[in-house]
Amino acid sequence: MKLIDVVKMGEALSNPIRVKILYILNKQPKNIYELAKELELSRPVVYAHLRKLEDANLVESDLVLEGSRAKRIYKAKDFKFYIDNEIIKKLFED
Repeated sequence: MKLIDVVKMGEALSNPIRVKILYILNKQPKNIYELAKELELSRPVVYAHLRKLEDANLVESDLVLEGSRAKRIYKAKDFKFYIDNEIIKKLFED
């Protein structure tokens, strides 16, 4: 893992709303409307959080056609985040 990956993941996980989004998406993939409704937040706010999670490689999305409409479905990716002094040392010495 590179330093930028650690920083992006840490930033993404530093917000309780984003952690809750991961919790929800771990149970079941959802579209932005469903997430906004469940979180009681506006779609633009949820979208901003999802972008941060996608940038950190914690969430992925697929475009799905439902009738004549296209919906983006978000799902949590499998990940493990662990950091200690040894990992930090390796980030700068490799």
